[in-house]
Amino acid sequence: MLGREKRHVGLLIILLTALVDPAQAQIRQASSEIPQLTLNEALNLARTNYPSIRGKLATITAAEADAQALRLSLLPQAGIQAQTLNATSNQVRGAYVSNGGLLLPISGVRTDGFNNQASWSSGASLVVDWEAITFGRRLLRQKQASLQIEQARADYEGEVFTHQVRVCDAYLLALNAQKSVAIQQVNLRRAQELQRIIRASTEGGLRPGIDSAVANTEVARARLLMLESQQLAQQQVLRLTELIGQPNPGVRLDSMVFYNQLPRFTSIPDSSQHVHPQLRVFQKNIELGRLSESVLRAAALPSVSVLGSLQGRGSGISEQPGPDGTFRIDPSLGAGLPLRSFNYIVGVTAIWRPTDWFRTKYTVSAQRERVNTIQETYNQQALSLQSANQNAILQFELARIRAQEAPLQLEAAGQAYIQSQARYESGLDNITTLTQTTALLNRAEVDQALATNSVWRALLLRAATAGDLEFFLQQIPR
Repeated sequence: MLGREKRHVGLLIILLTALVDPAQAQIRQASSEIPQLTLNEALNLARTNYPSIRGKLATITAAEADAQALRLSLLPQAGIQAQTLNATSNQVRGAYVSNGGLLLPISGVRTDGFNNQASWSSGASLVVDWEAITFGRRLLRQKQASLQIEQARADYEGEVFTHQVRVCDAYLLALNAQKSVAIQQVNLRRAQELQRIIRASTEGGLRPGIDSAVANTEVARARLLMLESQQLAQQQVLRLTELIGQPNPGVRLDSMVFYNQLPRFTSIPDSSQHVHPQLRVFQKNIELGRLSESVLRAAALPSVSVLGSLQGRGSGISEQPGPDGTFRIDPSLGAGLPLRSFNYIVGVTAIWRPTDWFRTKYTVSAQRERVNTIQETYNQQALSLQSANQNAILQFELARIRAQEAPLQLEAAGQAYIQSQARYESGLDNITTLTQTTALLNRAEVDQALATNSVWRALLLRAATAGDLEFFLQQIPR
């Protein structure tokens, strides 16, 4: 029975070795080819490559282009038109209504009756129109365009801040996972060394066979733990590299100071002294909405424009009737193309539609309710950040306490392992006690690394809820 168990354990170890060795070789090869990635490099790559951030930059560019187009539209507008037509010249006295407007004849009424003969005619005009007096609309539209640029920039800064927090957290989680791989590799070597000693003792008849079987089992368990940690490490690194826009599970991370020292326990700057990046975009939306109310009100005010026009016309029909009272018609293109008569127009036009006031009243009311909706969303977000900030303070204090206790746990576990190993070698303890203390030491090593990293993650959470990521980054040597 015991021999069959040994064979099964041996086969399991061979299988695990076949699985682990290629994975380790792959990781070593990737590590030798890819340089280390620091946190600052990851943040810079994310700012440059991540699609959502690049999209926010495009929104800023679009808003700036819209503002430039608006500034040009407020300048005097000039238009040029030229035409040449071949048409008959029959006319009837009187006026008629078309498209809701009164159209008057512009070529004069023929005095020689009807004539269906066609001729060429031409026309050209230059029109300059400028809305000179807008009763404040021009200034409001310019402010609106500038505020849209500010809103786009606030949206960009909020997206950058949120994404950088994600990158920092993903970096710390990936470091945790890679640290776990290193810890499990040490644990595996410890189990293999114990296995070697016990195997020699068992073959020499100094230990029972069950000890060798238990040692083999511990080696297999250590290999499984290392495989799991390697899988988790690759997943975390892949998530990190996805956030920087370059997915690659083989990237090596630089642990920097995250396991060598704890952050300085200084206070976070007061978040009330500045607006959180995630709230700033809501503030700009509220300001933009309120300004839109003023623009809508101004739309019902009069408009005064300065108009100037220079026109020229040409025709193949003679200007004066002949002796018989008829107009000579020259059907050639050369007769109708040259301009023969010119006119100019200079004046001021004023337009006011009092009925627009009734429509604008309800439009402004609807816009005001939209602003109220944004305001309540702002209040909800501010409340969530306030609650998250209080939770971050608690998490940071708890992480500090755990970081102070973890070394004591690790020291005690290390002493227990040394004592248990000595007692086992002297025959005072059995293999079960030794494996328990080994597992306890492994757990303490993991807890130590996790506790140190958790302080940095708690500090990151505090910086994120306070809206000041630079405070977290200043704790890291550049």
